[in-house]
Amino acid sequence: MKNLKIVLFVAAFCTTNIGSIAFAQSIVPDCSSVITGNSSPSGEMECATSPRSLIFKIYELSLCTAAATPSNQALGAANPCTKLYYDVNGEDIDLTAGGASIPLGSDVSLAEGTYTHAQLKLGTEFTMATKIQFQNPQTSTDNSSGEFCYSKGVNTNFMPAANDSHFSCASAFPASVSANDELINFFGQDNSPDGDAWTNSDVAEDGYYQNTEMDVLTVLGGVTSTTDLYILDSNGVLATGDLDYVGGEPTLRGSSTRTYILVNQDLVPNVEISPDTTNVEIGIKVSDSSGIGFNTSGEVEYGNFNGLIIQISAN
Repeated sequence: MKNLKIVLFVAAFCTTNIGSIAFAQSIVPDCSSVITGNSSPSGEMECATSPRSLIFKIYELSLCTAAATPSNQALGAANPCTKLYYDVNGEDIDLTAGGASIPLGSDVSLAEGTYTHAQLKLGTEFTMATKIQFQNPQTSTDNSSGEFCYSKGVNTNFMPAANDSHFSCASAFPASVSANDELINFFGQDNSPDGDAWTNSDVAEDGYYQNTEMDVLTVLGGVTSTTDLYILDSNGVLATGDLDYVGGEPTLRGSSTRTYILVNQDLVPNVEISPDTTNVEIGIKVSDSSGIGFNTSGEVEYGNFNGLIIQISAN
């Protein structure tokens, strides 16, 4: 085993703003990227920027020689991961630049070899505060307007109601910006196995629906990563059999205890721990993690969380 100096950099890794995007000249250069497509409602547009705070409850951070799954993370299983951080109760940690660092153990040992994946165990609830100054005044669907747009402390699980928004805009930022909150307790495809509307019989056929999402492509600040996501219950096992479908929409039963998100992320490049390795550096990239969505009329309407990327190097 190697006893290594392990340094954690929890930072936003802010990128240089892009100076010209033909699709949205009125928005740049304030957004690091502007996207359309599957991640935004049809015909709409999203501006990606670095959040001012992004607070998750973190339970584990591990370096793994193979992909982490709910089964190999179970007690007594052949676990390919070495824990760099562990807190049975979880700790609320701000993953943006200037946020609190994850308190790694003072003396962590890693076996020599190739580490191909990183694992995070997070709580399903998180908060994210965002503020951004646009080049030109913007109008929000809550009827506010101005160059300075900011999160207003609402829940972003669903699209806002008519004449409302996840963000307000003004002629200046307020003294403090409230964080929007979100609950991620569903993952998975949107269509049933047999192509029709989802029913409880489909849940019986495919108990993993809305519990896993595999090979998720995440691009933040020009860096790309592939991630597997799992929803775990309060016992730390894959959450299954706790969904009903009302009007074709998934609804959790009252006894459901979806508590954790298990994140397995590919490391590119792999991390090599050799006899000469003396230092391991860990970064969590969250630039572009906050998405500000515009409707087809160009009004600020909704917020998205675009993910995070774990970056690890050894020397």
